[in-house]
Amino acid sequence: MNGTMTSDQAIACLNLALERNKQLFSEAYHLSHAALDLLDQPHMDIEKFTLYQKKRKQADLKYLEAIEHLRLIMAEYPEHLLSAEHSIHQPQVSAEE
Repeated sequence: MNGTMTSDQAIACLNLALERNKQLFSEAYHLSHAALDLLDQPHMDIEKFTLYQKKRKQADLKYLEAIEHLRLIMAEYPEHLLSAEHSIHQPQVSAEE
């Protein structure tokens, strides 16, 4: 990204990218389940099976898109992802201690 981006801007961009990635995985999940629903229908014929294969391929491609998108996010924001992961694993200290 831009070298002059502030940390808050980078985090906002990261959050937006992660939200989009969540949407991509959700779309892939729904395509996959739509394909499986076709297999549950009675009287399977070649047309239904061809449609199943088409939806299954769409789901697979969407999963690949989501995985590649996540890989790009991790490459673009490694320091922010590491700091977020580090803060998640840190014990919470209350002000009373």
